[in-house]
Amino acid sequence: MKTLLLVLIAVLALLGCETDFTNYYADGEDKGIAIFSDKFNNISSCLIAGKPWRTVSRKSSGFPNLHTGYEVNIMRQKSGIAKDTLIIEWYGYFENRNNNYGQLYLNLHLALPANSTFKDLSALQGKRINIDSTNGFFMLTDPDINPTKIKGTGSIYFHTSQFESVATRGYNGNISGLFEADFTSFKIARGRFDHFITEEQMREF
Repeated sequence: MKTLLLVLIAVLALLGCETDFTNYYADGEDKGIAIFSDKFNNISSCLIAGKPWRTVSRKSSGFPNLHTGYEVNIMRQKSGIAKDTLIIEWYGYFENRNNNYGQLYLNLHLALPANSTFKDLSALQGKRINIDSTNGFFMLTDPDINPTKIKGTGSIYFHTSQFESVATRGYNGNISGLFEADFTSFKIARGRFDHFITEEQMREF
């Protein structure tokens, strides 16, 4: 009877457990945001109009409904013409708000050669790309500040961009780097990102 009770307690604990896959290490110089890293810390952070912003924590729930909430997704949009579009979509919040999904979306849209694959993203490693509206744009959506989607220019540096195929159509990899953006009325500064990307986070349409 005692053994059965211990097993039941262990099962209930497993059902209710939650795992956090994000590591946040505060930057001692840039107050309120994370350090720049290349360690699969699964976080992006920056200053938006001078206010600290970061992505939500990557968390997995327990059985039986195993689910992971991701802080970033990578999409490839096929255009059917000369260029496709790479979309990196971050989910986050300002540090003075609660850690809730949907508070802010920060997207990067970047033109890619047509018919490229996710594995081709490895070619971005070590490159700094100016985003000047001819080859893409940053987009920010915050329902509490501005319900419309606003676009800006800027730059992004891929310190790491490594992807490999893991199934017939699947890929995983990791990205890290730096970014900044200008939305005319405000700026995004000191941006940095560091993510392991799973197959579930990559899709095309």
